Amino acid sequence: MRIGYIGLGNMGGPLAGRLVQRHPMHVYDLRADAVAKFVDLGATAADSPADLAAHCDVVFTCLPKSDHVHEVIFGENGLLGTLKPGSLIADMTTGDPARTRAMAAELKDRQIDLIDAPVSGGPRGANEGTIAIMIGAPQPLFDKVRPFLESISPNIFHAGDVGTAHAVKAGNNLLNLASRLMTFEVVSLLVKNGVAPEDAVAILQKSSGRNYTTEITLPDNILSGTMHQGFLLELMRKDISIALDLARDSDVPMPLGTLAREQLLAAINEQGGDADMSALALTYERITGARIRPDDS
Repeated sequence: MRIGYIGLGNMGGPLAGRLVQRHPMHVYDLRADAVAKFVDLGATAADSPADLAAHCDVVFTCLPKSDHVHEVIFGENGLLGTLKPGSLIADMTTGDPARTRAMAAELKDRQIDLIDAPVSGGPRGANEGTIAIMIGAPQPLFDKVRPFLESISPNIFHAGDVGTAHAVKAGNNLLNLASRLMTFEVVSLLVKNGVAPEDAVAILQKSSGRNYTTEITLPDNILSGTMHQGFLLELMRKDISIALDLARDSDVPMPLGTLAREQLLAAINEQGGDADMSALALTYERITGARIRPDDS
């Protein structure tokens, strides 16, 4: 089977980078420099999604929102114009489960399958080949796409039918945000009480409060002074809004999730939606007066 990849950004780039090492691949992105990098690695550049689809049986997408996925599939020069019956689209976007199911149903009438395959673990996990890949698909389609995804990571999970993986990813990101906010609060508390930030994080990481923020976010992005995770505050807002909308539609109260969204919106008002997620630490430094970053950062 011939594969294509659309969306070579902060996440799609590293994911596609692992695929291209093992599979011939067509690629498309709005940024010519991103495409050129993959051409240097042996990929074939496509002029449009339609051009890519004309040469592929399986197409991976990794885009900011479900709106972008819909446009790439159904829009002018979109995939639908040239994809052959029996083709498969695997959407690695952090998308809206309801939108994903609706697009899958519409494509099914054209004998084209759409499944959701979002990931979690950030660019580091993608580059290192340890990222978690969640699949929402009937079993035959899961079996069809799995050999390709094993080129990215061995950590592949079948969440259920179409839409379930996007539900898991939205829930995961809400949990990530809530634990991140609470971790920043606690580290700020410890710093105000005489514990050096690096010592606070090292101790928490070996204790029962450890989480992704103590393991990766703080050491890699905050304590290092880089203040760059590669994920925007606005994208996190989008993801947790998906989770809370899903909770509303499922009649599941989410008081702590709602509070986490309020804290995120406050940070966006202060830092701007285009700020990196690491900028959340700046908000806590301002509120608490505890310096988490290195003094020379």
